[in-house]
Amino acid sequence: MKSLIHKLMRIAYLIEVNPYKNSGIVKKINDQIEFWVQQGHDVEPFILWPKLKKGDKNYFVRGRLYSNEILNKLPDNFIKTYLTKIFTLPKIEKDLSQFSPDVLYIRQNIWYPGLTSVLSKYNTILEVNTVDTIEINHYSKFKKMVYNFGREKVLNSSKGIISVSPDILKHYEQYTHLLKKVVSNGINLSKINKIKKDENLDRVNFVFVGSNSMKWHGIDRIIELAKKFNEYFFNIVGYNKSDFKEVPNNMKFYGWVEKEELIEIYSKNHFGLGSFSNYLVGKKIDSTLKVREYLAYGLPVLLGHIDVDFKDCEFVFKITDDDGSFIDREEIKEYVEKNKNLIIDNKHLKIIDSSVKEKERLSFFELFLTK
Repeated sequence: MKSLIHKLMRIAYLIEVNPYKNSGIVKKINDQIEFWVQQGHDVEPFILWPKLKKGDKNYFVRGRLYSNEILNKLPDNFIKTYLTKIFTLPKIEKDLSQFSPDVLYIRQNIWYPGLTSVLSKYNTILEVNTVDTIEINHYSKFKKMVYNFGREKVLNSSKGIISVSPDILKHYEQYTHLLKKVVSNGINLSKINKIKKDENLDRVNFVFVGSNSMKWHGIDRIIELAKKFNEYFFNIVGYNKSDFKEVPNNMKFYGWVEKEELIEIYSKNHFGLGSFSNYLVGKKIDSTLKVREYLAYGLPVLLGHIDVDFKDCEFVFKITDDDGSFIDREEIKEYVEKNKNLIIDNKHLKIIDSSVKEKERLSFFELFLTK
C-alpha cells in the first residue's frame, strides 16, 4: 500500500444539498473539495438540486448544477426535489461515465430510481452523518416509506462508508462488504478569525446556531436552560420565536441570518451551545459542525453529548448526565463564571482542522484504487 500514498485520483462528488443556503454542510463540502484539489486530485462535483428564484446565489465554489427546467417551475417541496433527482440523473450518469472517477463520493441520502445503477458502477463511498434508521422517524410517512424501501439498495451498491462518529458506524457492522472508517467533522481554521468579544456586555450571553425543525437540536432543552438561568441571555439563530409556545424574556430568536450578521452575533456571546437531544437520533457521541464553528471563532461550548475530538478538555463542557438531565445548576454556573472571558486558541484545535480530517479521508479513498 505504500506505493499508493500520494497517488492522484479522479474524485467525483455527487452533491444532493441545497446550494442556495450557506449552511454548515455547504461550507464543509467546499472545504473538502478545496483541500482535495490543493493536493492535486482531479475533483468533479455534480450538484443535483432544483434551481430556485432567479438571482439566488449558488454557494458551492465548484461544480456544475444539474436541474430540470420544467420541474424548476414547481413549488419548492420534497416532491420537486425528488423528481428533479430522478429526471436529472441520466445526464449526470453520462457525464460521470466521461469523467471515469476512481472514487464516487456521496453523502447518504434518500434512494430514487436509477441511483443504485450509477453507484454500483464505481467505487462509491457514502458519508454517513446520522443514524438514519432513527432519524427517518422524524420525517413524513411518505419520505420514511421511500427511504426505507431504498436504504438497502443504496448500501449494497456502495463499497465504503465514512462516518462522523463511532456511535453511527456501529449501526452498519452487519454490512461486511463495506470498508468502514470514522472521520469526524472538521473545519478550515485558516478561514476564520477569532472574534473580539464585546466588552460592554452587561451579562453572560449564549448562542445556538442550527437549521429549523430538527428536534434533536433540543431547543426545548435550551428554553429549559434559559428558565434556570434568568441572569444569562440566550440567542437562537435559525429558529423563530413563533415556533415555540412559551419563551422566557432572556431569549432572542433571529431566524436565518447570513455570515456577516452571524459573526456580529458571535461577537456578542461568551459561549456556544451544542445540541441537547442527540439521543433522539441515537448519538451520544458526535462531532457536529456548529460546535467546530463556535470553537474556531474562539467560543467555549456547552453541550448535551460527548464530542468525538474533545472528550475531556477545558473548553467543551457536557452539562447533562447519562440520562440527559442537566447537571447541578451551581456546577454549570461555576464553569460559566470561570470561563466567560475565555477565547480558544487555534493551537488547541489542530485536531479538528479540515486539513487533518481530509488527509484521513483521502487515505481511505486510496484503499479503493486496488479494488
